[in-house]
Amino acid sequence: PKHAGTLQCRIVRDRSGISSKLHPKYVMESDSGIFLMTAQKQVKNKTSNYTVSMSTASSKDADAFLGKLRSDFLGIEWVAYGPGLNPSKVDSKLPAAHAMQQVREELVAVQYTASKWGATAKGPRKMGVVIPHTQPNGERLVCQTLTPQSEGLLALLKNGGSTQLIDTYNNKPPKWNDTIGAYVLNFNKRVTEASVKNFQLISTTDSETVYLQFGRVGKEVFNLDFRYPMSPFQAFAMCLSSFDYKLGCE
Repeated sequence: PKHAGTLQCRIVRDRSGISSKLHPKYVMESDSGIFLMTAQKQVKNKTSNYTVSMSTASSKDADAFLGKLRSDFLGIEWVAYGPGLNPSKVDSKLPAAHAMQQVREELVAVQYTASKWGATAKGPRKMGVVIPHTQPNGERLVCQTLTPQSEGLLALLKNGGSTQLIDTYNNKPPKWNDTIGAYVLNFNKRVTEASVKNFQLISTTDSETVYLQFGRVGKEVFNLDFRYPMSPFQAFAMCLSSFDYKLGCE
């Protein structure tokens, strides 16, 4: 809710064990250590694919399943979904109304591009984020479509979709600091280590307010602060997308 202000959380990466080296587990918890949700990178997938769950034991627990986050081959376009079917797997013989009941919701999409801030493409990467619009009464619109290639969140982001349908965010451009020879952002002491994964999100309609900030504070620990209208699941998915190597940006 809007009156909650900024929620301060952290993400802990677990790479212990042989399988976890390539397919780490991520746990999101409050600053006081209360477990919120976990994500496990799935094996045997051609593209990066995370299952997000409220179960600490198994990502296969259907009752605890929250959704999935999936990338394209290059790791630069990401979409997070709630429970339900991939539109391509819905029975085409079903009436449209029945088909819509089975198809999954799109909850957030992220797009990365090589940066133009620096003199070379080696500068910080740019990040665009889109979520379904939250109305003044606090109700979030539902993005549920059988044709995501034209009506999904990524399509709306690329086509400059209406602000009545989507809320869009970009990462705040860091400033070059001659003293330390690096791009820097002011995280107000919530981030203590430099990392290409560190970022802050500002709205395309409000460049002064930081709606989400994420950054490294230890080898496997990252702080995550976010505010209305972003949900914990949406915030977690945005940050998970930043962990993967971006073939098109790096």
